[in-house]
Amino acid sequence: MKFLKIPLIENAKYDDDPFPHTVIDNFLNEEQIPDIVKAVYNLKEENAQYKLTNPSSCEYNKFAWTTNYGPYLKELFAELNSEEFIHHLENLTGIKNLITNDLTLKGAGIHRIKNKGHLYLHTDFNSYFNGDTKLDRRINLLIYLNPDWKEEYNGHLCLYDIELEKCKRKISPVLNRCVIFNTTSKSLHGHPTPLNVPEDIARHSIAVYYYTKNTNGPLDFEGEKEHTNAIWYPNKKIA
Repeated sequence: MKFLKIPLIENAKYDDDPFPHTVIDNFLNEEQIPDIVKAVYNLKEENAQYKLTNPSSCEYNKFAWTTNYGPYLKELFAELNSEEFIHHLENLTGIKNLITNDLTLKGAGIHRIKNKGHLYLHTDFNSYFNGDTKLDRRINLLIYLNPDWKEEYNGHLCLYDIELEKCKRKISPVLNRCVIFNTTSKSLHGHPTPLNVPEDIARHSIAVYYYTKNTNGPLDFEGEKEHTNAIWYPNKKIA
């Protein structure tokens, strides 16, 4: 494959604490990284589909491109949604019958968060209709694209134990690090601490979300009621 190192995901292992996830460094082929970073950093904010600039909101100073990220990045998204890659993703996660070869599924894209931006702890929406087909959200895949990221910049992804009320894992969003985790009613995550970066630096990531067809009527695969928006926990902090 042009972008993906398949052996890395073949050999990856899931950690169940605080919920099923894995972290894979050097996830993308190194020879493609300069062009990927350039393509992402050159995206113009006036062309972003989502601009979240209200400081009192649960997401702040965030810009997202869901379709208009150009042909080069579209190739990368095509690989991440290909049957070959999703076959290995199913083996890793134990979740079968993931939707393949569909770049229109909700939520995927390029995310940029600028200085003082935050993403409060939350669980993701669990279901939505793609045309006439109801889908359940099952997996998040995040790839970080931040060269020379420093600890004092904040922006760590927190994986939060909803029962112990504790951040069990803090993951720095460094260049070419991939995080994969199952999305459930307990997969509480985010980066609630505001970014502390120079004005010429932002936190960049690629996001891909994976779905299965809903077979549980009005409920999702866990038996939970449908909610088409994230459930936010703004009062929970990272210690």
